[in-house]
Amino acid sequence: MCTRQCVGTALALFLATLAWAPAALPAPLDVQVSELGVIDPEFDSLAARFTWVDTFGSVWIGHVDPATGDFVPRSGQSVLVDTGAVPLGAVVNGPEWVYSASGPQIVFTKYDQARRRAIARARAGAEGWRSEVLQGGSNRFQPIGSLDRSDPQPRIAYTGPQQQVLWRQLDDPASETVVPDADPGIRWVPGRRAMTYSAVVDGGRQAFLYDIDTQVREQLTFDAGAKKAVYLWQAPEYNSEYLLFALVDQSSIGVYRKLGEAWSRIATLKPPAVGNYLFSPEVFVYGGKSYIFMATSTSRDQASKTVPTDIWLAGIEPAAPFYRQLSDATPRVRKDPEFFLTAQGPVVFYLAYLDPETTAIFRCNAGLGVLR
Repeated sequence: MCTRQCVGTALALFLATLAWAPAALPAPLDVQVSELGVIDPEFDSLAARFTWVDTFGSVWIGHVDPATGDFVPRSGQSVLVDTGAVPLGAVVNGPEWVYSASGPQIVFTKYDQARRRAIARARAGAEGWRSEVLQGGSNRFQPIGSLDRSDPQPRIAYTGPQQQVLWRQLDDPASETVVPDADPGIRWVPGRRAMTYSAVVDGGRQAFLYDIDTQVREQLTFDAGAKKAVYLWQAPEYNSEYLLFALVDQSSIGVYRKLGEAWSRIATLKPPAVGNYLFSPEVFVYGGKSYIFMATSTSRDQASKTVPTDIWLAGIEPAAPFYRQLSDATPRVRKDPEFFLTAQGPVVFYLAYLDPETTAIFRCNAGLGVLR
């Protein structure tokens, strides 16, 4: 027979389960924050701004109201940085931030005087933003900048003339080096002069770490499943140790910890979404916890502009499962989620295709509240 204490314990366990269940709280409605046509913004949360390139090749800086997360103005056109950039479609990514001890800069793909794709950078000065094609930057494109704000030697990785992945010090063309066996899609490791990426191994795909100073390439994962979107970050749940996550077979996220000399999977994340496929996962840290956000879809085709998708959030702790759908129930094609910290707590912006030719930026609330 179950005693009154037994019943109370069971009820407490049931209520504790509801506390983290994703269906417990309905997602608030998503908010459109931009005019039509804004696409692929990259955010600098500390300065409450973003950069993007329009269909005419103009590079812009827009601002974000830090109190609300609204775009100011909604056109995203606060400051014209440059013209003559390569629009999205001809390249995979638009302008990107590069952080350094001398302040944030912007790198992007631009047409040089010979109409070749080239890497350009823009930096702010007393007379506003000034841009230039980097020395040795022609026939190179799609730069990704390092993100360490105190770094005296900021770096970029990019695609070279033979489609290989290269890296260099931003201000030193002679430092250009080939990243061995890497595919585009590298990630700079915060706080380290290293990058992560995936590469083919025995017909599969595994996660790798490459130290740019020692030029040592280390395979991190060996388990089953094709790895993509590989990140290393410092997780406060594990005394700020570096943890690894990777998208596995486009259907789950593996979280790994280095135990001894080997990386071991400590968690497998799969939100209880309608869609079985995951895209564009990224991580942020807030309130002493790590959160991974992503888009979910019923289609494996990440490029689809017609299949509705959702935005989800997940915690990483195996003993405390946490999933939350951030986007509302409106059927909408959502892509490229991006984290931003407002005065009211974290939000996630995403690119929406209202139809295959029309884009806008929306915002959804992460539901994590304000730190006290």
